[in-house]
Amino acid sequence: MAELRPHADELRAIGVDPYVIGSGTPDEASAFVRHVKAESIPVLVDQPLATYRAAGWKRSMGATLHPSSWLHGIKAMIKHPQRKTAGDPWQLGGAMIVRPDGDVRWSFKSEAGGHHPAIATLIDEAHKAAVA
Repeated sequence: MAELRPHADELRAIGVDPYVIGSGTPDEASAFVRHVKAESIPVLVDQPLATYRAAGWKRSMGATLHPSSWLHGIKAMIKHPQRKTAGDPWQLGGAMIVRPDGDVRWSFKSEAGGHHPAIATLIDEAHKAAVA
């Protein structure tokens, strides 16, 4: 989300509204938004994980604790120190670009904790979806 924040206005300018979905409580989501200074991006919460299941995103202790997760975690902690884990610690996420009619134009599934798409790829795919 911290990487997405600088691009929120660019996305809105092409008609793409960024949202983030988390598995924690509303209070945890609000605290996270303040922590990463991303008040301009709405955060929705899905504690039952229905959105994650619908997207086909993994929920896995093994993938979350995979050695590559530690590397991603160290890099993230350097940029944005995390205070505590919020939500389901085993639920992996991803990124999607969904048109208003529900058509999924692009999807990325995290394979390990901290595995995210390159922000340049996400922006490029958003541009493609906006003109489609």
